[in-house]
Amino acid sequence: MALYSAIRRASKSTIPLALRSIATATASTVGNGHCGGASRSFSIPALHYSTSAVKKKRKHSSFDNVLLQIVDSEIKFAIDSEFHDCVVDIPDDFPFKVQDKAGKRVIVLTRDYGEETINIVVDMPNSRCENVEGDAVNSEEESEPQPSIPLSVTVSKENGLSLEFDVRAFPNKISICGMSIKEPKSSSNQLDYRGPAFSFLNESLQKSVYEYLEARGLTGSTANFMLEYVISKDTKEYIRWLKNIKNFVEN
Repeated sequence: MALYSAIRRASKSTIPLALRSIATATASTVGNGHCGGASRSFSIPALHYSTSAVKKKRKHSSFDNVLLQIVDSEIKFAIDSEFHDCVVDIPDDFPFKVQDKAGKRVIVLTRDYGEETINIVVDMPNSRCENVEGDAVNSEEESEPQPSIPLSVTVSKENGLSLEFDVRAFPNKISICGMSIKEPKSSSNQLDYRGPAFSFLNESLQKSVYEYLEARGLTGSTANFMLEYVISKDTKEYIRWLKNIKNFVEN
């Protein structure tokens, strides 16, 4: 919902942090699906707070009726957007299996690589507690942010050892934030040493780690696919969420 709601706020003079990036930059930079181009713009329908527009199933207060009308308007806006019918095709040579459940914000990509198992968890951005409005002004005065999504990448061996990476996916590239070794059957502990920030490592070591992940399928094209897939899913999940709100208020 964070991605789509950021698109919805495009009616204001300043589009907050997140996702003029996802809405426009990705549409022009990422090309795996059929989601239109960056040249398209969004128009926000005027809202007329007439209670007669709400079809009553039971007696509602005037506040309920206004809320239902606005929710209906939001649903229509989302359905009419170019992202609603966005079809994200999985390329024939895409090395990962995509696991995605409706109503869940996490997408999981898995594959086998020799005797290793590669697992990528894509967590859809959630800006519920972020001051995106205030941050957006300062950010845009400096430079327009790139779209990105957080990834948790795990490379596991048969003996139970795993190498874990904190990663962000950008258009055409990934950025590694950190990496750590996890012992078999061990639980995560805030006191565990997880290594330094990735950017502090020797440049040759950084380059080798990027090549290590690229060989296992974590490439720029994989990043592009995940960005576009998340846009499509976020729009669908936002519509589902709105319909659930409407159903609750109506009944």
